Amino acid sequence: MAGEAPRGLRPLIAMLLAGMSVLAGTPAAAEVSAGDEWEIAVFLCTPATYGCHKRGATAKQKQALRTFLESRPELSDVRFVDRASAYESFRRDFAGNKTLLKAVRAKDLPESFRLRVKKGADPDRVRREVHRRPGVGEVIDQAVLYGDTKPMASEWDISIFLCVRDTAMPACLSGRGKANGKIATLKEKKAIVKAIEGTSGVETYIFEDQATAYRNFVESYADNESLVNATRMSDIPESYRLRMRSGTDWNAVSRRLARLPGVSQVYNLRCMDAQIKLLAEYGRDDLPDSKVCAPRR
Repeated sequence: MAGEAPRGLRPLIAMLLAGMSVLAGTPAAAEVSAGDEWEIAVFLCTPATYGCHKRGATAKQKQALRTFLESRPELSDVRFVDRASAYESFRRDFAGNKTLLKAVRAKDLPESFRLRVKKGADPDRVRREVHRRPGVGEVIDQAVLYGDTKPMASEWDISIFLCVRDTAMPACLSGRGKANGKIATLKEKKAIVKAIEGTSGVETYIFEDQATAYRNFVESYADNESLVNATRMSDIPESYRLRMRSGTDWNAVSRRLARLPGVSQVYNLRCMDAQIKLLAEYGRDDLPDSKVCAPRR
């Protein structure tokens, strides 16, 4: 899996690379700066880790991996994060999400090594080589994962993406009558606007048309010519962006709006932040949204 997006966030990152650079950003993204020293997180196998065949990393594998990492000239720092330390940090990071805290115990978090790569070294090569080592379950380059969200602006809290032509999204393929599989209709847009304006907790909202979304995409990925050339304006969905009042249950609003005909997907940016942080810092992308995205208390 080295070099690929982790399985649980692949749909999210695919959406980002398809032009969602203008999504309302997450707190994690907003706090990113170009000078941050990113780490590569090497999460060890647990019985629940995908691809580890229901076996956890052994003490022998752990020691062999430590020896291997400490011998690599490309690495400037290698540190080990045990389960207790990971759990303490987890409880601090998600202190406001009581539902998630109840769902995750210390033994549910993998141990990990955190690596810093020397300037000029190839982090992709490091990641590939480390991923092949016995006992390794997942390798996350935080610069890559957080970098995918970095172009986002933090102005909006919820993004509602509309159906596009030739879509494969399940929500666009059924339940819409003659509009199934087609771009969101004017009638559907009017119903969405009515629902937004009738939703308690919405402070303000905007509509972003396809031309604007495509222009923002091109500007955000100007240094990736192959991606821009492969993406048509018709690939980029129109959207509504919502800013929510403090104390509003973003999850309830997101779920209700996601059920409207013509809506492809709804992204709750608070939830997205939690999902990304869980993967980047704790190696978990298999927890249900009902727990990860539970309202803050």
